[in-house]
Amino acid sequence: MNKILKFRIIALLFSGFILFTSCDYEDVNVDPSRPGGDSVPLVAVVPTMQTQTHRNIGAVLGRYAGIITQQWQGFDAQQLQYTSYVIGENDVTNPWEGGLYTGSMRDAADIIDRATLTDAPNTRGVAKIYMAINLGMATNIWGDVPYSEAFLGSENLSPKYDDQEELYGVILDLLDEAVADLNSTDPLGVQGSLISASNELWIQTAYALKARFTLQQTSVDAGAAARALTELGNAISSNANQLDFVFENTQIGGHPLALFGFQRPNTLVIGDYFADLMLDDPRFDLYMETSDNTVYRYFSGSNSDLFWSQLNSASPIISYSEVKFIEAEALERTNADGTTALEEAITANMQYLGISDAIIEEYIDDLGETSIELIILEKYKAMYGQSPLEVWNDYRRTGFPELTADPNGENGNNPSGIIPRRLLYPISERQANPNAYEAAINAQGGHLLDDDIWVFPRN
Repeated sequence: MNKILKFRIIALLFSGFILFTSCDYEDVNVDPSRPGGDSVPLVAVVPTMQTQTHRNIGAVLGRYAGIITQQWQGFDAQQLQYTSYVIGENDVTNPWEGGLYTGSMRDAADIIDRATLTDAPNTRGVAKIYMAINLGMATNIWGDVPYSEAFLGSENLSPKYDDQEELYGVILDLLDEAVADLNSTDPLGVQGSLISASNELWIQTAYALKARFTLQQTSVDAGAAARALTELGNAISSNANQLDFVFENTQIGGHPLALFGFQRPNTLVIGDYFADLMLDDPRFDLYMETSDNTVYRYFSGSNSDLFWSQLNSASPIISYSEVKFIEAEALERTNADGTTALEEAITANMQYLGISDAIIEEYIDDLGETSIELIILEKYKAMYGQSPLEVWNDYRRTGFPELTADPNGENGNNPSGIIPRRLLYPISERQANPNAYEAAINAQGGHLLDDDIWVFPRN
């Protein structure tokens, strides 16, 4: 049984909140109960940081990634524009600002500082795990991003953009520091967490994340796969050890996919490529439902079988199935056999979804010869709903699955019309931090959707 403490409405703890809004209901990307001020105790800031992080994973940034990788597609309104890669600098301002830099990353930095002052190393360790997750999201999406000068407040209102290669070192350092903090004696333990877990499980989760961010570097570091295998030796080892954040079963604090389904009904549906791929898959009815012969919906307010789009659906920090997919790929890349790890990855995912062992065995019996392509294709299926950004990361890194770019995808922000390699920096940065913004663009050779970032170069 996963060790979970369900999210309760944080607003009950506080008298005020900040609500960020936009014309596309992107406020579902922002925790509506965010507290503020230095007087708020760690026990209150930690759950806010966690909630916002999991909204970042599943809300607007996740939707963009899922649309780009064709697990979803627009059916109406702005989602149609995003499907043809019309994703501009105005579309990313809210997740950059409210989601990350004045949201979960600011809270993580605040917790780290205050936990240091109050000698609360276990809580600081969890904050460092979440900082690594959020910084990873930011640099995966934009490449060079602010970090070293990002949380100085009025001391520096124009933070520089740090080099992505250096940021990967920062992410791994944060996770190492988290392990050390969680191994430290702390009478109060982890304060305020909405995920109830032993320090050992937090440590195993940190190692799993280290494996994720290490493997992401395979295109630029020949030794990345071997180092990822080393990290996996200390990572979570079962579904029972997987740490899940569970959203509240309300239309205020619910899972972002469900909230978007309620707030923007029938504007986003399952992508044609993904629907066709899953037609004979035992997970089909858990991922989608059909309203006619051509439209497959990811959300229905009355269908409790749709695993990832319920108000109280979970958001894994990193799933055990992902850990096993990382192992399978890393083994193949080091000239070892990843077949057993691949089978275990699929089994873990299907068992987590509630599929019977007999059906799982039948599915595995029909797998072809193990290869990087097969591993990533199976991972593409398994990661649906839990981490769309990781699906996009895998696509940019490996070229799998073999997707076809939208025929209407050529526009001013995507001149070549290819499947996007990154997102634009937000307009707020162009206007408020122009020197650092221009320096980052020049250092990377551009920031349009078809420009590469360091960690995901085109082969």
